[in-house]
Amino acid sequence: MKTLDQIREFFNDRYRSTSRYWWNYPHAYSVSPEEHAGSLMAQQILRFAISHGPGRVVDLGSGEGADAIRLARLGWEVEAVELSEVGADKISKFASEVGVSVKVHRVALADFVADGLFDLVICNGVLHYVEDKQAACRRIQDMTTPGGVNAVSLWSDYTPVPECHRVVPTFPDAERGVVVAEYAEWPKSLMYFERFRGESGHNDMPAHFHSYIKMIANKPLGESG
Repeated sequence: MKTLDQIREFFNDRYRSTSRYWWNYPHAYSVSPEEHAGSLMAQQILRFAISHGPGRVVDLGSGEGADAIRLARLGWEVEAVELSEVGADKISKFASEVGVSVKVHRVALADFVADGLFDLVICNGVLHYVEDKQAACRRIQDMTTPGGVNAVSLWSDYTPVPECHRVVPTFPDAERGVVVAEYAEWPKSLMYFERFRGESGHNDMPAHFHSYIKMIANKPLGESG
């Protein structure tokens, strides 16, 4: 089975396993950064969206759409890209329940064709499933308007991939590897390496931990494409 098919089925199975796999708490769609104390990325994305929006945003690897739905609540024009058909259906369902509009694309990052540029591109939890990170980063950057922001999070190789995740191919990056190099010229409002973070979001896996690369980077105003 091809890598993308394996990853699609991995997430299809998980999203089918429960009514809500990620962000399973009552205020999941709150637009208040303080309501998301467990995720610095979510807090910073909301702070940017509140201070600079509304605008256009695409959430790449949107999962069940929590980030996308929050931004839609703030008046942003939101598109969500999700490889898993089950996840994509949940994005539409949950957005409808909240009363917001999210345009959902059922494709992989490599197959997504952006219709214009975005003020904010979120890529949270995708790049460790992508082997050619240079090409992926450049696609993400090319769909960003000058002065826009990329919010990127992926596993680093500081710690091994947990055994429970080795059922599909994964490609963590070095902390000072390809992804960080691709954003070397972009000013950062957030840049850190999070190590040994316990994972509590999976309700169908044993306790484990990951290490991460996390950044929020601004595209230079003079950079086109």
